[in-house]
Amino acid sequence: MSSSSTSSPPSLCDFALPIFHNGLHSLTHILESAKSFAPTQGLNPDEAYVQARLIDDQLPLVFQIQNAVKTVMINLNRLTGKELPLDLNQGNNEKTFGDMIHLVRLATLEVRSVMENQPEEKKDSEIINLLAGGRPIRLTVSEAVRLHGIPNFIFHITTAYSILRAKGVPLGKADFISGFVGW
Repeated sequence: MSSSSTSSPPSLCDFALPIFHNGLHSLTHILESAKSFAPTQGLNPDEAYVQARLIDDQLPLVFQIQNAVKTVMINLNRLTGKELPLDLNQGNNEKTFGDMIHLVRLATLEVRSVMENQPEEKKDSEIINLLAGGRPIRLTVSEAVRLHGIPNFIFHITTAYSILRAKGVPLGKADFISGFVGW
């Protein structure tokens, strides 16, 4: 068996940052697959997919992409306490497939930069006030990232995948999972 170790458990950054980074990588792959597939079907990806929805009362693909990125950036701030260069206050101006891919790539670079610089984490005693299901809740930084941030991120990238899959893009489970596990 292994000898006893005095190493400390992984930090919240060690846990969360790879999920965000690899999930964004998966999202890039999914978007690029759709962009490549559209012309083979005589489709313009901007017209066929950007405003596509699974159901009428659900927000479109572009919203899912914007909110996946926004969730990552909010949680990078929660983890490190640092303002990040990707300005989410500019408005959601993405109109094309290229715009969406560019946004996801910028976020991926930002997460990678934070990972490489090994940030000092915020104290977990800090309380985050947020809305969940329209109700205000108070969570520690760790709870906010683990229980709200990561599930919210996964929700938006899963929804993006599902919208494109429903529009006929030949995506499978491996297309979604591969970015997370580095295939």
